[in-house]
Amino acid sequence: MNTFAQALATALSYAVVSRDLDDSTAVGFAYREAPAFEHDSGWRFFSGGESDEFCDDAANFDTLPVQEVVSAHPEIAALLNESEGAWEWCDHTQAFVAAADWQPQD
Repeated sequence: MNTFAQALATALSYAVVSRDLDDSTAVGFAYREAPAFEHDSGWRFFSGGESDEFCDDAANFDTLPVQEVVSAHPEIAALLNESEGAWEWCDHTQAFVAAADWQPQD
């Protein structure tokens, strides 16, 4: 990870991360919303395979430093300077693309 991405990850503080992600599971879906708590970056990271039932249970998520998430999943570093929105991994392009059908929930 380059120096700028490291500094940005440190400044962003915390993200909410699905427990379905681990070092061997890639981030398949990410979104950024308005921060919900102090030091919240607004970032939410998922494998992309979570069910609605899984996502409805807060125990299935951790609050982790953004820098820790980027260290485990360097593919997300390119997203960190984005504002609110959602992105999904595209196997064809090997990059994140905007998720056109995503809407933030109230």
